[in-house]
Amino acid sequence: MTTATNAVDDEAQLRALIDAWAAAVRAKDIDAVMRNYAPDVVVFDVMPPLFVKGVEAYRRNWQGWFEALEGPADFQFTELHLEVSGDLAYCFSTNRLRARYRDGGRHDAQTRATVCFRKTDGRWQVVHEHASVPMPVPETACN
Repeated sequence: MTTATNAVDDEAQLRALIDAWAAAVRAKDIDAVMRNYAPDVVVFDVMPPLFVKGVEAYRRNWQGWFEALEGPADFQFTELHLEVSGDLAYCFSTNRLRARYRDGGRHDAQTRATVCFRKTDGRWQVVHEHASVPMPVPETACN
């Protein structure tokens, strides 16, 4: 198998992983969401705590958020770019997330994300994730 073929196969595997992850978020399926995180994943998230290390700690964040929601989440990539090189890959994206909370509140946000993957023993895993929300800029800052 050629290197070019490996790269195409790796990209296809990663795109399938990313699509399955997004579907799991929409379905609030915690096991499917967590399936491809490395045990020692490091995450900088938009939800507190802002820094999480380890898959079990990150799973608790997701579980708490899912439990606070009423019904499914509407999560869509509005733009996604993926790069693969050997056993490392990354993607960055802009995303749209809409959800309704059990307390009646609504969540409608655009986020940015960067995700780093490592292939170990033939399996891609997320080793780092960084999500952020753009800060509002006061009009006076633009003058």
